[in-house]
Amino acid sequence: MNSANSSKKPKTEKRRFGYNIWYDFVKITGMLPVLLMLRTKIIYTGKKPTNRGGVLVSANHVGMLDPIIVLTVFKFRRPHFLATDNLYRTKLSAAFFDSMHCIRTDRQNFSISAFRTITDRLASGIAVVIFPEGQINKTEKNGVLPFKDGISFMAYKGKSPILPIYIIKREKWYQRQKVIVGESIDMTSTLGDQPSMEQINGISLLLQEKELELRDYYQTHFK
Repeated sequence: MNSANSSKKPKTEKRRFGYNIWYDFVKITGMLPVLLMLRTKIIYTGKKPTNRGGVLVSANHVGMLDPIIVLTVFKFRRPHFLATDNLYRTKLSAAFFDSMHCIRTDRQNFSISAFRTITDRLASGIAVVIFPEGQINKTEKNGVLPFKDGISFMAYKGKSPILPIYIIKREKWYQRQKVIVGESIDMTSTLGDQPSMEQINGISLLLQEKELELRDYYQTHFK
């Protein structure tokens, strides 16, 4: 193997002038009403996650405000979200989601291009947020739908940990929004240097269990 190639730094995206201005404006103006109306309370089960380095954030999906709620967890970062094709129906909506650094995906047919975009961003130190249930959970109360495959492989290829987050579904509109943040799953220490695909795919089940543990943590300590 060529030593020069092996020492290359991960590819980073080219940043143009004003790249984050619109993102920061939307984040601030979107977070403030959520913080005021929902009074979001963030509960950590362990150490607070670092504000540096790539991380794949896995969150359950209970409502349309979930992306804004997740942003309140990362006040000092600019997470990038996966966005499905149906959000890109018009030129205006496409321009908006592109300006928010969203990663366009097809819910039914996940592309190699999207996979590479996610792993490249993780490798360049960006927090990428995914809702692995694939849709808003309207059927299973206080649980999670089966996770889509591939989330663990993206984290492994991006050399990033996975951070599980559980958003508590509010039963009444006036209740305070609670978000439970777990401890990161280190892919290297969990899988080793040469894991099999079966081991990598097994992380999806582990992650689903971690999400339910966060729910149980809340019910045990705060309900």
